[in-house]
Amino acid sequence: MISPRFDFNAQLFLEEYWQKRPLLIKNALPSFQSPISPEELAGLAMEDEVDSRIVSRVDNQWQLEQGPFADTDFLRDGEWSLLVQRVNEWFPEVDALRGCVDFLPTWRFDDVMVSYASDGAGVGPHFDQYDVFLLQGAGQRIWKVGGRCDAATPTIDADGLSLIEEFDADQVHLLSPGDALYIPPGFAHWGAAVGESMTFSIGFRAPRLADLVARLSDSVIESLRDNLLLEDRESMRVQPRPGEITDQHLANARAAVVNALEALGDRDWFPELLSEANDDLPVNEEPISDRIALVPSQRLLWRDMDDHIAVFLAGRKYRLSVSDEPLVITLSAGQSLSLRGVNATQLEILKEWWSLGFIEEPQIDTSH
Repeated sequence: MISPRFDFNAQLFLEEYWQKRPLLIKNALPSFQSPISPEELAGLAMEDEVDSRIVSRVDNQWQLEQGPFADTDFLRDGEWSLLVQRVNEWFPEVDALRGCVDFLPTWRFDDVMVSYASDGAGVGPHFDQYDVFLLQGAGQRIWKVGGRCDAATPTIDADGLSLIEEFDADQVHLLSPGDALYIPPGFAHWGAAVGESMTFSIGFRAPRLADLVARLSDSVIESLRDNLLLEDRESMRVQPRPGEITDQHLANARAAVVNALEALGDRDWFPELLSEANDDLPVNEEPISDRIALVPSQRLLWRDMDDHIAVFLAGRKYRLSVSDEPLVITLSAGQSLSLRGVNATQLEILKEWWSLGFIEEPQIDTSH
């Protein structure tokens, strides 16, 4: 199966719209049809390990219910939406949708959330802290897009939903199957189904700065000698007022910390952090399959180190040959790989990843 690609100018999009302003992409995927049915989505929402929720509005009051659900939960009237996270990890046809914007770094990709909505239903006016491409899969949906919000924007806790006040829309778009709407972080938006509707939300989330600072600091601390102390020769002055911390003291301490970060921070902390996964994968004791693919919940990242490539998977670092780059790129892109073309050294590392549950037999053919 070849991943679909949005029919638009990717470079222009990055220059003019990415994290700057919303963009309607009409006929992003011409002739696109939803790869899963509402019934399949409902079936997935009945599983214990799946993150799902139903948002409804009754007498103008928003209500939130968390899954897993039973058959009877879907027998309801009025305006309601079923939202299921990480559907790409369960349906390879949905996972292929990440290829729609494969010009973006794979480490920014979060998941594909799929929503079903009855006529008129939505999840209310809100804003998110991630980039999202709203791909219409079935039916139609009207999207109202407003201005940029931030931490100071008043929010309303509506039965666990974080909503904002209804807003004056700067843009109003009617999406049909194959249309897509890009919403940068912080922009107010509100969708309402026209008839029964299914939407595929391809989300891209950035790492938190707090996590980056903590990880870099940890990597530097591990490299610091315990007996290495702050030097203050240049900042020391005659102290006329006992106990005072001067601007020179603060500047010297800050400079010492910044210099330590720059001198001792390695190049691995960032990709190691990004490649970590929350899933506790089971050990695989079966023989490796003839064709394999990366488990959808995993991120395989790498850096070109000139004489070799540093590969990061599940927070671990591997040193591979430059000649292994095509293999790594194939798996990183979510494509399947045949073992017929690998050498003995490559096979050993693939067997290790197989045993650790990082790679699996693909459910569908995703080869080039």
